[in-house]
Amino acid sequence: MANSVNLCSLIEQFGSEDKCRSYLEALRWTDGIMCPRCTSDKISRIMKRNQYDCDACRYQFSVTAGTIFNDSHLPLWKWFLCVYLLCESKKGMSANQLKRTLGVSYKTAWYLCHRIRAAMKEAYPEPLDGIIEMDETYVGGRKRGKQFQGRRDHKSCVIGIKQRRRIAVLQG
Repeated sequence: MANSVNLCSLIEQFGSEDKCRSYLEALRWTDGIMCPRCTSDKISRIMKRNQYDCDACRYQFSVTAGTIFNDSHLPLWKWFLCVYLLCESKKGMSANQLKRTLGVSYKTAWYLCHRIRAAMKEAYPEPLDGIIEMDETYVGGRKRGKQFQGRRDHKSCVIGIKQRRRIAVLQG
């Protein structure tokens, strides 16, 4: 993948299921396809289902097995687009905005947000250092009545934190 990715280049590079699967295979199996269960390299391809069959232990798997894409019926190109949108938007993106942008249900958009954010947390578990940017907001509906005027105790606080000048290099 190029260092500078924009929406057009993303769609050009990953606009089909086959392109996304090929990219994931290259990322996951740099030394050839291996069984995730027994690590055997004696693998047969099941073309109709985009899966593999291990000749040693008979385990059937796909490139998405054990990843955030596992057990999802959403096309991979929509996953890739969602990851891009969540990472690229400076102030984040709500599940409702993703729902409208990707043309999926709110439940699917919410699921995507949570899966992707959990994967990001797993990828960068170390503490932040250097120059850190932080902002907060309060989320929740307005409560009516004089006693609630100007108070935030019924709202949830959402905090966003970003480390400056952290460069992630993508291979591809």
